[in-house]
Amino acid sequence: MKDQERKIEDSAREEKLHNKVWLAGLGVYAKGGDELNQLSGKGKAMYNDLIEQGRGVESELKERIHTTRIHKSVSAEERAHQLVQKMVGMDNERLDSIDDKIDQLTANIEALLERREAKK
Repeated sequence: MKDQERKIEDSAREEKLHNKVWLAGLGVYAKGGDELNQLSGKGKAMYNDLIEQGRGVESELKERIHTTRIHKSVSAEERAHQLVQKMVGMDNERLDSIDDKIDQLTANIEALLERREAKK
């Protein structure tokens, strides 16, 4: 009978040990899940921080691009005016004056044509 009692006791100890191992495994699983959730929270916070930093950099880059485009446009206009001046041999003020005179002559011609049509 002692053998049988010993086997029952050994079996009970073994079952307790298996139960403890099982519980330890579940504890590891739960702890790992908690740590993953914490890391996930940290990861989300880092992700959101990176998005905010990216927005700031994007804004700065857009401003730089806009400023660069304006400078290039002004520079291109200045080069075009310089080329026109070289080809025509006149400065901008004189060209503007001639342009104003052409506008005035066009207006006078249109007025004369209107009077002529009104007389008919």
